[in-house]
Parts: sequence; C-alpha cells; structure tokens
Amino acid sequence: MYFIIKENLLKQIQAGTYPIGEKIPTENELCAQYKVSRTTIRLALHELELEGMLERIQGRGTFVKRKEVQHWVTQPHSYADVVLHAGQEPKTKLIESSVIPIESPLDEILQIPLKSPVTHLLRVRYADNEPLLYERSFIPWSLAPGLANEYNDNEGSLFKLLELKYNMKVHRTVEQLKPILADKTASRLLNIKEGAPCMQMRTFTYLQDNTLVEYNYAVFRGDLQNFTIERTY
Repeated sequence: MYFIIKENLLKQIQAGTYPIGEKIPTENELCAQYKVSRTTIRLALHELELEGMLERIQGRGTFVKRKEVQHWVTQPHSYADVVLHAGQEPKTKLIESSVIPIESPLDEILQIPLKSPVTHLLRVRYADNEPLLYERSFIPWSLAPGLANEYNDNEGSLFKLLELKYNMKVHRTVEQLKPILADKTASRLLNIKEGAPCMQMRTFTYLQDNTLVEYNYAVFRGDLQNFTIERTY
C-alpha cells in the first residue's frame, strides 16, 4: 500500500500540485486521507526522501525538494550540459574580469614569478536562476593576453575561446574535492547562510605539453547538487 501512496504523491509533485519548496500535508493528515497507518505513510515519505524528492526539516515539516544537479566527476561535461541534463536552465553571470598581479601561493601553483600578471575571472553559475556555485579562474596573462577584455560567458565556453583565439586546446584536468562551510563570500554570492555546507573544488587545467593553463577555485552549494564518481575495473 505504501508504494501506491508514494507513487500518488510523486505524481502530484510532478504535476505541480505540490510545487518546489511547498510543505506537503502532515503524517496525520495523510493517514486520514489514505486511511492507513502512520508506519505506511512514513515508508512512502522515506522513499521519496531517498529519491531526493522530499526533505524533512526538523520542527517545520516535510517539503518538496528542488531537483539536485548531478556532476559526473569522471566524465568531462560543460556546466551547461550538466544543468540541461537535470532539466533546468543554465546561466552564468560574470562578476569580474580583470588583470591582476599574482600573489603567493598562486604563483607557485601556476609556476610563474610573483607579481606576474594573470587574468582573473569571477563567475556565478545558476540553474533556473538559483545560484549553484561561484568560481575564480586564474590564467597567466602571457598565455592569453587580452582575455580579460574578450571573454564573455554569453559567447560560450572559456575552453573553446582558449582553443579558437589562442590556439590552446585543453588536454586534461586534475580536480580536488573537499567539504567546507560557507564563508562570507559564498554566503553573499550563493545566497546561503554562513556556515552552510558546501563543496570546494580546485581544478588544474593542462595542455598537451603539461603547461598549466588555468587554476580554478570553485565553491558549490551543498543542498542543490551531488557528485558521482564512476570507476571502471
């Protein structure tokens, strides 16, 4: 019986009867509606929680959860492709595009002299107008002079621009994931509370000859996306 209740609730969520962020009826109200025990209702709600359709908030109730964006760490996909696959509309906002002198420890990461000029891009990525992550990219100015003036997220991929304009084709990336708590910058850019759980990703982008062309530091909201790692043996 719980499976029928679960499927019925799922259909109502998908049809918009219970939109994203709305509180669904209480367990007692669902018991009265379906004329079943509380245990049966809890089983149905628990499965919908496991599937990412509902979230239970202590002291407030159970709410329809926004669909998470799934990132496949082991497969190269553009941000737009990942969000579109989740059935949402991607958008990128360029907050800053400038040339700055490199400071420590970034000079060691990019393997260039201290105070050398680098292009700094600060972007916020959205799904259905909800901020999901912000990222800072650092690219040695000597590799792509003029990039700060030429780059525009509305015109497509940064990697594609580097390939077409500067004849630099990205060969591989190395990514490091680490759970963190939101600081003031993440709170402001991602519209979340300080201390909210987030995921930090540091990405090192290399050309065929192992030249490090970009260092990227990104902070992902922890409540609207997940990461999947696939291994083949």
